[in-house]
Amino acid sequence: MDRRIALPMVIGAIVAALAAAGLAAAPPRTIAVDVLVVGGTPAGIAAAAGAARAGARVHIVEPRSKLGGDITWAWLTTFDMNLSPDGIHLTRGIFSDYYRLLGLSFDLEEAVHKLTWAVYRERLANVTEHAPLLRPLLDGTRVIGAEFEDRGFNRTLTVRAKVSIDATDDAEFAAAAGVPHVLGREGAGGERWMQPATLIFRLSGVDWVELTTAIMARRNGDTVSWGVNGKAAWGFWEAMRGYKPSQPDAGVLGLNLALQHDGSVLVNTLQIFRVDGTVPASLEDGLAKAKRELPSLVQFMRTHIPGLAQAQLADHAPALYVRETRHIAGLQTLTVDDIILRRVFPDRIAVASYPIDIHPYRPTWTSPYALARHVYTIPLKTLVPKDVQGLLVASRSFSATSEAAGSARVIPTTMAMGQAAGVVAAICASAGCTPAAVARTPALVKKVQLTLMKQGAYLGAEPLP
Repeated sequence: MDRRIALPMVIGAIVAALAAAGLAAAPPRTIAVDVLVVGGTPAGIAAAAGAARAGARVHIVEPRSKLGGDITWAWLTTFDMNLSPDGIHLTRGIFSDYYRLLGLSFDLEEAVHKLTWAVYRERLANVTEHAPLLRPLLDGTRVIGAEFEDRGFNRTLTVRAKVSIDATDDAEFAAAAGVPHVLGREGAGGERWMQPATLIFRLSGVDWVELTTAIMARRNGDTVSWGVNGKAAWGFWEAMRGYKPSQPDAGVLGLNLALQHDGSVLVNTLQIFRVDGTVPASLEDGLAKAKRELPSLVQFMRTHIPGLAQAQLADHAPALYVRETRHIAGLQTLTVDDIILRRVFPDRIAVASYPIDIHPYRPTWTSPYALARHVYTIPLKTLVPKDVQGLLVASRSFSATSEAAGSARVIPTTMAMGQAAGVVAAICASAGCTPAAVARTPALVKKVQLTLMKQGAYLGAEPLP
């Protein structure tokens, strides 16, 4: 491990152990930076890198004990790619750095190490882990930083920043700062519906050759439902429809599989309905339901899926993979028509094409959208929240309708948004302006776009305005 990573980790572990034993308590700490990034998700990592490479001093604060977001905690180890009709990668820039490091589907432990190393190699970026948010700091309606509970050093950490970026998956920081938002979408009877959560689990004893051979034999040209790509494999939708869950809030989809270095396989198929990812008790209940469902699900797979006859449940992710919670209100809202009509916005900061992949809100619900790719762009104004200044939101909770977020929620897209937010924040920190002022000023938008392109981002074939 790189010494710049190892030393802070060792020191933090020692201090945390002493604090837990009541032997050490550090005084409060206050730091001042150009850009504060709340959330060490993939989007947060990209935001920090984008800002640092644009010359800003950055501090990432992650509430949990490791960086990586859904990769680290939900074990999401296969990227959902944005591709052109001829298979060309549309998400480049900082995401490409990680794609070159990891590939399409990757080993969990290798990913955690490489994600952490890549952050610490950014000369102008620093990190505090295991520091949940206490409160945002506001000057009127402008965010000027935040206070955190730094559990690693048993103290309060105050970060004052010229610009802040909320890279939490659920817009936790933005919501606390007063940004207007909605939860999921309106369902039956006015109930708020959100896509189901998933518990990814690990199987040992898998015959990967038999499994992937069976997939390829059944593909018959259908590369959407069946496929093998290196360490990633997917299929068996019809077989999995035969599974009868033991609980009314459980369901399954076709198998999405990721081969690990030790020969084990991570499985993404189990879904739990009615989970509110913004409520800890709901997350705990959903996780408990998923764990209860695993034994019968694995037994069914052993019987019905080739290559799994000797498979054993090894373990499961420490957290659910949550697909949807808040959608903030931004200066502009991305809609499903923007995607289907393939709109090219003058203030575009990313190009995407992942299908409108809305998982069933309830067991009998069916998405009206085909899993087709539409190449579209994401406007800068969707990252800039209404009513609150000095803040950007770069995560699946950016300003989009529930349907549009069904496409834009995936990691490559949120990393592209994170990089753009980082560049905007760096420009604001240098010029003394707000993200809203940048979004409304064509010359500053052009500066953002040119900086992103210099950092390797792709903004489409059409010339910039």
